[in-house]
Amino acid sequence: MQLQDWVQRYGTVVGPEFLRVDGFLNHRIDPAFMEEVGRQISEEFGDRQVSCVLTAEAAGNVVAYEVARRLGARALYAKKGHASTMNSPYVRSLVSPTKGTTVELSISKDYLNDRERVLIVDDFLYRGDTSTALADMVIESGASLVGFAFVIAKEFGEGRHNLARYESPVLTLVSIVSMDPETGGIVFSDRT
Repeated sequence: MQLQDWVQRYGTVVGPEFLRVDGFLNHRIDPAFMEEVGRQISEEFGDRQVSCVLTAEAAGNVVAYEVARRLGARALYAKKGHASTMNSPYVRSLVSPTKGTTVELSISKDYLNDRERVLIVDDFLYRGDTSTALADMVIESGASLVGFAFVIAKEFGEGRHNLARYESPVLTLVSIVSMDPETGGIVFSDRT
């Protein structure tokens, strides 16, 4: 089954900006879906010598793990909050689009440094706030940002536009132009 078909069949539109995919992507995980996600992203970035696949806790963790496993890289996630045991972390604050609360993301300097070649992945691209925060930490660390990859992009959310300043490739596996909560309809784009 194609990823777009999977999203259409098992996703639930809960608002014009919100799509519930927790039955197969970011709460309960469907291994077959995740295997296909990992295959497609790793094929796209396989020649980029990725050493670190970075995401934010927690929805992107499984995506990052699967892509890292396929690329022979390590998966790293930015933790929510700031653990007292973390060595001089890189820290960014942002507002969660789904919860509306301020979230602090932190990454230990022990695991992100100028020797890494980083691919940022996540389940969704909407406004790009989370990925922007991660990219800024990659740049601060001196690591090389090789690109971004997302399972689902809500193209109406300006995320792709906000990531353009990094001049790195942006891959989306499923692109959504609009969603109708009245009918549950999803309009997809062929854009990747």
